[in-house]
Amino acid sequence: MIQTLSETLKRRDWEQLGVTSINRLAMHSPLNYWSATEKPTYGHYSDAQTNLNGEWHFSAFKRPEDVPESWLRAPMQSSQTITVPGNWQLQGQYDMPIYTNVSYPFPINPPFVPEQNPTGAYSREFDISAEWLYDDGEVHLTFEAVSSAYYVWLNGNFIGYSEDSRLPSEFDVSQAVVVGENKLNVLVFRWSKGSYLEDQDMWRLSGIFRDVVLSHVPRVRLLDYHVTPTIDDDFDTAIVKVETISTVGSRVKADLFWDNDIIASQTGTPGQVIVDERGADEQSLTINLVVQQPYLWSDEIPNLYELVLTVYDDHQNMMHIEHTQVGIRRVAIENGLLKLNGQPLLIRGVNKHEFHPEKGYAIDEATMRQDLMLLKQNNFNAVRLSHYPNHQRWYELANEYGILLVDEANIETHGMTPMNHLTNDVRYLPQMTERVTRMVKRDRNFPAIIIWSLGNESGYGGNHDALYQWLKKNDPSRPVQYEGGGADTAVTDIIAPMYARVDDDQIFDVNSKWSIKHWIGNPGETRPLILCEYAHDMGNSLGGFNKYWHAFRQFDRLQGGFIWDWVDQGLSKDGDYAYGGDFNDSPNDRQFCLDGLLFPDRTPKPAMYEVAYQQQYLQFKLQNLTLQVRSEYNFKHVNDQELRYTLVNNDKILVEKTVNLTIAPLNTQVISLALPNVKLLTGRTYLNVTTIQSQDSGVFKVGDLRAYHQFVLKQGSNVLQQPEHTTDAPKVSQTDQSIKITAGVTVWQFNLKTGLLTHWVVAGNDKILSPLRDNFTRAPIDNDIGVSEIEKPDPNAWQARWLANGWFDLQEKLMAFHIAKSESHIEITTQHDYFAHDEHVISSVKRYRFSQTGEMYISVDITCHTNGLPPARIGLQVMVPTFENVTYHGRGPFENYPDRKSAAMLGSWHLAVQDFYTPYIFPSENGLRTDVTDIILNHQKITAHQTPISFQVSRFSQNELMQKIHRQELTADEGIWINLDGFHMGVGGDDSWSPSVAEAYLLNSSQYHYELTWKELADD
Repeated sequence: MIQTLSETLKRRDWEQLGVTSINRLAMHSPLNYWSATEKPTYGHYSDAQTNLNGEWHFSAFKRPEDVPESWLRAPMQSSQTITVPGNWQLQGQYDMPIYTNVSYPFPINPPFVPEQNPTGAYSREFDISAEWLYDDGEVHLTFEAVSSAYYVWLNGNFIGYSEDSRLPSEFDVSQAVVVGENKLNVLVFRWSKGSYLEDQDMWRLSGIFRDVVLSHVPRVRLLDYHVTPTIDDDFDTAIVKVETISTVGSRVKADLFWDNDIIASQTGTPGQVIVDERGADEQSLTINLVVQQPYLWSDEIPNLYELVLTVYDDHQNMMHIEHTQVGIRRVAIENGLLKLNGQPLLIRGVNKHEFHPEKGYAIDEATMRQDLMLLKQNNFNAVRLSHYPNHQRWYELANEYGILLVDEANIETHGMTPMNHLTNDVRYLPQMTERVTRMVKRDRNFPAIIIWSLGNESGYGGNHDALYQWLKKNDPSRPVQYEGGGADTAVTDIIAPMYARVDDDQIFDVNSKWSIKHWIGNPGETRPLILCEYAHDMGNSLGGFNKYWHAFRQFDRLQGGFIWDWVDQGLSKDGDYAYGGDFNDSPNDRQFCLDGLLFPDRTPKPAMYEVAYQQQYLQFKLQNLTLQVRSEYNFKHVNDQELRYTLVNNDKILVEKTVNLTIAPLNTQVISLALPNVKLLTGRTYLNVTTIQSQDSGVFKVGDLRAYHQFVLKQGSNVLQQPEHTTDAPKVSQTDQSIKITAGVTVWQFNLKTGLLTHWVVAGNDKILSPLRDNFTRAPIDNDIGVSEIEKPDPNAWQARWLANGWFDLQEKLMAFHIAKSESHIEITTQHDYFAHDEHVISSVKRYRFSQTGEMYISVDITCHTNGLPPARIGLQVMVPTFENVTYHGRGPFENYPDRKSAAMLGSWHLAVQDFYTPYIFPSENGLRTDVTDIILNHQKITAHQTPISFQVSRFSQNELMQKIHRQELTADEGIWINLDGFHMGVGGDDSWSPSVAEAYLLNSSQYHYELTWKELADD
């Protein structure tokens, strides 16, 4: 049909509620149209298909009406080339990426969108040979995903229209395609009425971002198929039910393969079963393939059969072949528990956007495999596809690697007021229905999918009721989850809250979030609880993560959750990564897109260590001289790991042994340890247990760390040694401005006006470049800032309260300075009071003791008068000359904080200074190490007494980290900053928009004390 561009645009289909597509074919399972001469291969196209990816002509316009009519005839002279798949905002100066979390990026007036609606005009030529069009079949054109809506023309003929940015659209172009050169035109609109259902927390990008495929489909062919495995209660016999729809006059053969051998086969002719009084459906066929002693699919052992469907015409010519992975497994909710193959699941999950820092929404297979490897290596078993259906290849790979999936409909209306404004409007039911039903029809054969989701953050409306009922009728083999409306409505089989806390109820006007322990105990509540989102890993976060896992292991119906989220959504720009606002995009929610466990390049953040440790499948318990190793695998036998245990006393290895592991699922192996009498040992004594991969697998290599635990048998302590009695005390000299203490080649100097140690000179070299002073603040982390929507800051957030109360500009006043001399040492006592807006908030009394050996002892007593506003830290700060390496005894080797340290083992660690820096894209406090007793740096040793301290070294000042908003803007100081913290508050992470640091990790006491010694090391 010839239709001019102007005629088409006048209809404004992208704003018509009654139009979601024009000429789009019905959704079906993925089809590749293999022939008898080909070997079907996953992730590849058949000879009957032509991939139209690559370079396309492209022109950008501010609105659809600006596209000239001539564009349908020939590329415009001003056009450039653009890569498909991809997003046009990332391939030139064509419009800007926009990042928002909640707010719609345009005025809300559904179904209408702005007149200024950026429009991408794509075109390309392709050749079709006569041989390729080999019979009287059809030619179909498929767009796997386009954002957000588009028209298609082929050779000037109008083909159709489609919307829904995350599912394929297929068109019959048989009447338009020609032998020889063909011209394809695609006009893509940035905004459409469908955009109102796509208000996800992500970058808003546009264009053709998945494959474009031309398929020659045979006249006699398979139209769709549905595979449903069922298993008897003993798991001894499975029936693989195959329901096919094929063209009239066809016969279908189903062969089920295991390890290249056919184990079940059946051929049938459609139309043999009477459906009702009118007769049979002449296109439908049901085949049941029986499998004895089936190999079951699970996340731990992803056994896959292969089903090959062959279609014959009435002359027995082989016309069409399809193949698909078949995972025989059973998903069910029984007795309040979500089960796989009869075993309760513990969801070690994460939310994952389709995101690449250079390619945007266009995810290649290499990136998918990289993500899957990282998931398995860090003990994940599940992914929630937030918040839309993914690329088809992802599901095939999840089947292969063994990752449980929540497949989520592309529906989110977070920015509507109320959120259910559209989802409770029957006029939007057709759009919502298509997004759910088409997802199911494409994806229902993937065994990795164990749960369907109705979408995300769209309130709870009548449309959800209708869609839930459709899902339960059309696929009773999977449960349905949905968080909207309070997480426990009638349209979810699983209580699916987001950011509910372990013990604390959060009471709101509507939809209160009970603590997860409370929730499962509500009267009449019998459903399992799986957090659809929890542990918001924005920047330096995930404090308190361990308490969730204590609860998951304590209560059967608390079956895990999905961390938010997988990867920072930082777009590549100017050699680093950009976030909201960096493209002059408005509105924007700044760095709220940087909340992944991985940096954009897939480098893990320190929090990933905590996650992997808490989620590990082997748990360890020490009882006397026996070690109990319990396996949390439901199906996998542990026989590919060896256990190593090491007894370490004062950094010396006393015992190191290796034991082979052989543990049946959900069983325990008891190991007798060959250890000396620990009671006779003195000092720090640790039993370190690790399990190591002993044979290569697809994910793990020999030598890879699989699980670990540390038992602290004796903590040890650094007892303060009293100074030797001597008559050789350091010398004291004084001027009006300063006082000096001299011990041999060492000179300490105090400023009498400020009361601060300003110089520490050893053999003529000053060891400090700034005064040694108290420090009560930190460069705010994202959880301190507490903003999920940039225009709605939380006045209760820590940063807001610290700023409002003047904590970043404390006035320091010297209240007392006293010097005392003895025969063996010099003591100086100072008192500093700190004022915020002229209100006295902290007193700091420091007692220094200097000995002739060149050692400085410092005892610090802090009194807080903070009226409920705790400081971020209580410690000392100083800048010292540059050095390269640090050795310390404490938790490590990676960054850890008081409420995120369970994965960090105690030991002696040797690190470069640069290894203390965590390059969070939005700069903040970073690099802390906790439970530290000894530090060696810059040829000096620092020892904590009575209680361990925390410390960090940094080339960047705290002020620099506070003032700069991108890491590439940071300027290193001339020296290195050392923070020695007697106490440091936690980082929190239950969420990032409300104060989430647990009470136990806040500095709410009125009195604090810590002490340490600091001395120059003797030359070797």
